[in-house]
Formats: sequence, structure tokens, C-alpha cells
Amino acid sequence: MSDYLSSLGYPFRGRPMVFIFGVLIIWAMYLASWASLIGLIANFCFLLPFMSVFFMKMVQQSAMGEEEICLFPELEDWLDSMMMPFIQLVACMVVSFLPLVIYLNVADWDLDGPLVWLFLAAGVVYFPGVFMRTAVLDSFSGLSPAGWWMLVRRAPVAYAGVLAAIGAGGWLILNLPSGLLLDFAMAPVKLYITCVLMNVCGLFMLKHEFAEEGEEDDFSISGPA
Repeated sequence: MSDYLSSLGYPFRGRPMVFIFGVLIIWAMYLASWASLIGLIANFCFLLPFMSVFFMKMVQQSAMGEEEICLFPELEDWLDSMMMPFIQLVACMVVSFLPLVIYLNVADWDLDGPLVWLFLAAGVVYFPGVFMRTAVLDSFSGLSPAGWWMLVRRAPVAYAGVLAAIGAGGWLILNLPSGLLLDFAMAPVKLYITCVLMNVCGLFMLKHEFAEEGEEDDFSISGPA
């Protein structure tokens, strides 16, 4: 993972104000969550999709060799520029953890069954790969199991390292102090960790680019096809 140490400086590289504005948006999301229905609409129709697109753009731009933190996405059309990438992100989650949900429904939500951990682990392993492919390709074709397998088969050890980094980052975020004011204080830390992980994902794609002969979703360093 030594190739990814540069990610630690990614959030402040080149455009530090982008990170600061990102923190302001997260604070706005916290404030909106207190505003009942209006706040829910603001978060799920604008702020959350915007940050989702921002994170996916980090992966995409990093995979193209961009070393500085990316600019905020240009939102020319609300549906295509913001909601569609957000739907793609949700689709990554659904595809990754749908087997777990189906099993839990069949097992009457018995959380103690050994297969629960198996399906959960499968989703955790599958999600980063399809998320990275979907972000880079900007297409639902990133959800392809065949494409995921081609990517992982090409660099299994590096992919395991990315999983470890995401696990460590997720553990840190979940174990940060929380509370009414602490959530605001910890927002920059959470955003920093997330930006670092997005850059790690992008660097992984840059280093282990995938290109499946004969498919439309071929990827090169120049960007999405």
C-alpha cells in the first residue's frame, strides 16, 4: 500500500478551498436533518446526491491521473448530473447486499445464522469493486459481475489492500466521538477520511486499469470510454 501514501495529502492538494466548502455542505446536511420534511427533501434530493457525485468524481479524476482534489461537479441538469449518479451509487449498494437482504427475509431476520456473515462479507467484498467501476465508467455497466471479477483477478492483493483501507477508514469514522456538537466538530475528519479513500480507489484504478476486449465499457488512462 506504499503506492497510496500520497492519498493522505489529497484532500488539501492544489485546491484546499474545495475541502473547506465540502465541510460546509456536510454541516448544511446536519442542519437540514433538523428541519423535518423540508430538510429531508433538501438532503435526499440535493445535498446527499451532490456529495455522492462529488465522491464519485474524485474516483474518476484520480483514475485519470489527476493529483489535485477535483472540483465540485458541474450540475447542468439536476436529473442527469446529480440524481443519475446517485441512483448508480444506490444500485451498487443494492446489487452488493441484495443477497443478504433476501436471505434475511427467508430466514425471518435471524441475525445469528452463520450465513448472515457470509452474505455480509460477500457484499462488503463486492461493493468497492463495482463502486469504482461505476464511478469511472459513469455507467450501470460497472455493476457487471464479470467486470468485477476481471478487475479483482488482475490485482487480487492490491484489491485486498483497498478493502483493508476502506475497512480501517470506516472503523475510524464509526468510532469518532458523536453528539449534538461533536458531529459538527468531527465533520472535517469524516470528510478527510472519505476523500483519502476515494483517492485510494482512484489510484487503484489508475494502477490496475481494466479493459475487457470487445466490451463497450473499456477503460483507458484517458478516461471513460
